[in-house]
Amino acid sequence: MDTLLEKLESLVGSDDFEYDSEDIISEMEAEGAGFETIDALLGIMERHPLDDFGMPGAMVHFIERFYPEFLPLLIASVKRAPSLHTVWMLNRCINGAKDKSELLSVLESVINNENADVAVRDKAKEFFEYQSGSAN
Repeated sequence: MDTLLEKLESLVGSDDFEYDSEDIISEMEAEGAGFETIDALLGIMERHPLDDFGMPGAMVHFIERFYPEFLPLLIASVKRAPSLHTVWMLNRCINGAKDKSELLSVLESVINNENADVAVRDKAKEFFEYQSGSAN
């Protein structure tokens, strides 16, 4: 599994990432990858905060199979090292949440996170302003 994760990460930023990642995620699933793989996938997103992983992409499709159980892992990832993609994933979760307050709080923390890239903070602000109008 580690070899596939390394291969996946080595392709981040490549023109064919979206297509190649589908194949790698399929291989990982064939090898029995499950919930325990989520942290490693989020870690890849953390280490590449400005990269595009697809919309939503194979990694997100895999992770979201474990909704809502993956939410604490996503929240921890966003708090630890927010990226454009994890902030976007958090926004997707807010869209479907009954109680949006905790997730909005996490999103707001990104806006104030001086260690986060400016582009990530700006995207978090955009999502926060949009979602605040529909908060419980």
